[in-house]
Amino acid sequence: METELEIIETIINSDKFTIFGTGSVAKRFGEQLKYCGCWDNVSHFSVSLLKDDMVLFEGKKVVEIKDVTNDSIVMIAVHNIFVDEIIDKLKKLGFKRFFWIYPHLFDLCFGIPKHRDVVLKVDEVVQRINGFYVNAIYYLAIENVLGKNKVGREVYLKFMSVFSSEKAAKKRWEDFVQKIYEYEQGNVQQNYNIKLSHNHDIVLDGSHRLMLAFYFNVSEITADMYSCDLKQYKAYAQDMAMTDNQLNKYFSHDEILLIKETDNILKAQNVDLGGE
Repeated sequence: METELEIIETIINSDKFTIFGTGSVAKRFGEQLKYCGCWDNVSHFSVSLLKDDMVLFEGKKVVEIKDVTNDSIVMIAVHNIFVDEIIDKLKKLGFKRFFWIYPHLFDLCFGIPKHRDVVLKVDEVVQRINGFYVNAIYYLAIENVLGKNKVGREVYLKFMSVFSSEKAAKKRWEDFVQKIYEYEQGNVQQNYNIKLSHNHDIVLDGSHRLMLAFYFNVSEITADMYSCDLKQYKAYAQDMAMTDNQLNKYFSHDEILLIKETDNILKAQNVDLGGE
């Protein structure tokens, strides 16, 4: 029996489909379709509500989903914070064939994991991440929610706004705040494996979960390991990578100093964590 990933691969190679979404997930999915020679199978991009200035996305026409025939195949290219409401909308419109791309995006881009369900020490994973500042930004956000700084929310939203709409950035903040309170109350759940490079030095997906585990003293985390080097990741993540180039481009001098100071703290041995 075919897996959902195998079904998706068959469709994108042989059928026409619409991509629902015009954000960072849709952009990365589109880049992969171009790379694998399947771009011509994209009929258009679709959204719930079409804005006046959104005529084209990545060179393809953007239409409202209500104007797409409901026998079409829909590839839902959004983050998990929006997927439930989109699936409900598609069902109400009578669509039968739709697939949520995000859980499979990494397998499409990097191939299937070299190793699955690898249990790793959280602090060791954090200390091996070098040259990327996402963890520091998320750490500052956690401390802001817990009343330990006044800038974490602003820094988090500024980072999210680099690659997300204002609405998506606020939605992701609200979702993260809820998760922080759940972890604070001891409700620790890793619903999905984080995704790491095979050298354990790049977090492809799951930095929120990693930093929650780190801050609240969860000793281990489960990961899938992908064959991915620095060049591949930067091409995939673009501004989401948050390297020195992105820091200098999007943040103030004082914010950069704070983020880098926090990053150094995270990498220190026997760090005194705020969650202790």
